[in-house]
Amino acid sequence: MACSHAEIVREVLRGDEKANVDFLKRRDGLYEFRGYVERVEIEPYWSPAERSGLYATLEEAEQSATTQIPWLRESGHR
Repeated sequence: MACSHAEIVREVLRGDEKANVDFLKRRDGLYEFRGYVERVEIEPYWSPAERSGLYATLEEAEQSATTQIPWLRESGHR
């Protein structure tokens, strides 16, 4: 998902392609992540699922996401 306040530095897509997590580097140098799940009403769309706080490093954001998002942890993402 495009963001005006940050650049996506990594995207992790769940194996079934029905969920993803974007890791963002903000313009102020901090990192955050946002999770989305695919929903279907008339047409498929991405719905926000998780939103993090702010982290000093990408590694901290990834570690927190892995702790908070079960499918990410189960996939062995690191």
